Amino acid sequence: MSRSAGFHAWVVRQADRVWEIIDILVGTDAPWARTRRPTVVGWVVTRAVMLLLLFSLERTIINDVLYYGAGMAQIGPDTPVAAVLREYPTPVLALLAVPRLLSGGNLTVYVGVFIAMILAFDALFTALLRRRSGARPGVAVALWLVAGPVLGPIALTRFDVIPGLAAGAAILILGSRPRTAGALVAVGAAVTLWPAILIPVLAAPARTRLRVLTGAVVTGIVVVVASLAVAGWDRLLSPLNYQADRGLQIESIAALPLMVIWSVAHNPWQITFSKFITSEISGPGASAISAVTTLATAVVAVFLVVLWWRAWRRRPQLTAAQVGWLMLAVTTLFILTNKVFSPQYLLWLSPVAVATIACSPRSDLAVRRWTVLLVVDGLITQVIYPNSYVMVITPAWYNPIGVALLVLRDVLLVGLTWYAVRRAWQATAAGPLTTDPAGGDEAGQPSDSASSSWSGSVASSSNSSTPSSSSSSPSRSSGSVSSRSSPSSSTA
Repeated sequence: MSRSAGFHAWVVRQADRVWEIIDILVGTDAPWARTRRPTVVGWVVTRAVMLLLLFSLERTIINDVLYYGAGMAQIGPDTPVAAVLREYPTPVLALLAVPRLLSGGNLTVYVGVFIAMILAFDALFTALLRRRSGARPGVAVALWLVAGPVLGPIALTRFDVIPGLAAGAAILILGSRPRTAGALVAVGAAVTLWPAILIPVLAAPARTRLRVLTGAVVTGIVVVVASLAVAGWDRLLSPLNYQADRGLQIESIAALPLMVIWSVAHNPWQITFSKFITSEISGPGASAISAVTTLATAVVAVFLVVLWWRAWRRRPQLTAAQVGWLMLAVTTLFILTNKVFSPQYLLWLSPVAVATIACSPRSDLAVRRWTVLLVVDGLITQVIYPNSYVMVITPAWYNPIGVALLVLRDVLLVGLTWYAVRRAWQATAAGPLTTDPAGGDEAGQPSDSASSSWSGSVASSSNSSTPSSSSSSPSRSSGSVSSRSSPSSSTA
C-alpha cells in the first residue's frame, strides 16, 4: 500500500470511529432511539444543548443578534431603510423585521424571537430530512442532530443558516417539486448572495431543468424589483462593494501563511478589529495575498463554468445525490478562495451534506464519512470561536496554539474540498450512468485507491462498526431526479 493510500485509509478509519460515537449519542443507540418520536426527542435535546451553550459558555455570540436588532431600530423618519445594515442584501431587512415587529422594540425580546425563528426553520428542515430518510431516523438525521451542538450556538444567532437550509431542502425536493426547489435557492441568494452559484447546479438535471429555472428566475425577479422599490440601486449593490473593500480576514485560507508567521514573530504584522466588524491582518504581503484571492476567485469562476457545462451537456440524468456533490464542491471552492472565512460559513455546508446523504444509496459510505469530517471541522471551529479566539487575535505566548487550530481546521476543509470536487468532476463525466460498486451513484469510471477507500470498507472493523446505521438509512429511489432506482447494500 502506498503512503498516500495508507493515509486515506487512516482517515477513513477515524471517520468511521467518530461515526460510531455519533451513532451512540444521537443515532440508533441514543437513549431516545426507541421512543415513539425519536427524531422529535433528539431534536429537542440537541437544540437544548445549543441553548445551554449559548446562555452559559458562549454568551458573546448573542452580540450578533443585538447588532441586527440595533440596526433595525435605526429605521425611522430620519434614517431610511437604505441606510441601515448595508453590508447585507436588502431582503435581509424583511427577515430581520419579523423579530423587530414581534419584540415591540425591546432588544432582549428581539434576541429571543430571532432565535425562535431560526429554530423554527431548523425544525422544518429536520422534519423534511426525516421524511426523506425513511421510516426511522437514519444517518442523515443523526448527523444533522449532532451538527447543531457541534457547530455551536452560532447556528442560532446568524441568519447564514437559512440559505444553507434552503439549499439542503432544494436537494430533498428536487425530484418532486423542482419549481419550489429553484425558488428556495433564489431566496437563499436574496439573503446572502452566494447561493446564486448553486442555481446552474440545481438546474443540471434535464428533466427538471426548466421548472427549476422558472422557480429561480421568477423568485429572483420579484426579489430584485422589490429591493429596488424599497431601497434603490445603490443599496442593491452595497453588499458587493462592502465585500470588495474588506481586508484579509485572519481565518481565511489565504491568511494562513501570515498568521503562522505572526504567531511566532508579531512585528511588523498587526491584527485589528476593522470597520467591517471582523479581525483582519495587515502588514507585509497582506495586500498581495488579497490580490491573489481575487485572481483565485476568477480562476474558480472559470472552473465552475466548465463544471456547469459538463453537468448540463454531458450528464443530463444526474441524480439528486450527484447534484448535492456538485453543490458541496461549488460552495467549498467559493469558501477556499475567499479572503474572508467566518465561522458561520460552515452553516452553508452542513444542510447540503446531510441532504446529500438522504438522497444517496446506502452503499455510498463516502458521503457519510465526508459529513462526519465536516462535523469534526465544525467542532474545531467552535473551539476556535468564540472559546479560544483570544489565542488567535491577542499577541501572547499562546498564539502558536490558536493558529495551529486554525491550520488544522483549514487543512481539513481543503481536504474535504478536494474530495467534493473529485466527486463532482466524476459525476459530470461523459458516458452512460452506471453504479460505482464502491461508492454508489457515480460516473462510469473506475475508482482510484483514494476514492475506493473513502467509498468502500478499508477494514473489517469499518464494516462491523456501523451495523445499526444500515437499518436506519433505507435506500429510496425518490432521491434520484432520474427514473432509475438506487442500489441497496448491507454494508452501509
